[in-house]
Amino acid sequence: MDWKKLKKRSEKKFRKIPLYSNCYGLQIQPGTKWNPGLTKSEIESLEALFGFEFPDDYKSMLTVMNGFDRDEISIDPDEELEDEFGRMLYKFPEDYERTKWMVEELFEFINHTKEPLKKAGFETEHIIGFIPLYGNRYLAVFKDKSLTPVISAHQGNDVILFANSLLEYWEKEFEL
Repeated sequence: MDWKKLKKRSEKKFRKIPLYSNCYGLQIQPGTKWNPGLTKSEIESLEALFGFEFPDDYKSMLTVMNGFDRDEISIDPDEELEDEFGRMLYKFPEDYERTKWMVEELFEFINHTKEPLKKAGFETEHIIGFIPLYGNRYLAVFKDKSLTPVISAHQGNDVILFANSLLEYWEKEFEL
């Protein structure tokens, strides 16, 4: 994977990304950039925190980028509330505790979680964990470190396969 290329392409798009005042929810702000990546020892510490080794592509990605440099913005279409800010693109280790319950919910509803992965041909008995990426999107982590499917899960039982690989996911998420 060429994560530097993805970073450059996405930041170019974010430079002039429009804000929509007629919709609810958090949006990427114009001028948003990726935070710098992590060192090898920081990634190893993060793996220890999660309790499993990360896929190769995710580790490569983390050496280049780790979350955004600013929060996303939510603009009230009714113009009754002030703009709100929040982080949906997770930055680790800062967001580990904040997202821990989300991963626990995936395991609570593991049969729903596994179903779309199994239909796509993944051997779900080899899942070792999940990493929150962005909003309700998760990297499914397998024993085979070359696999990087991404699922979208809402309330534990509404789960779909969003992308077959981490790179495909980011390209799809940011419409690159």
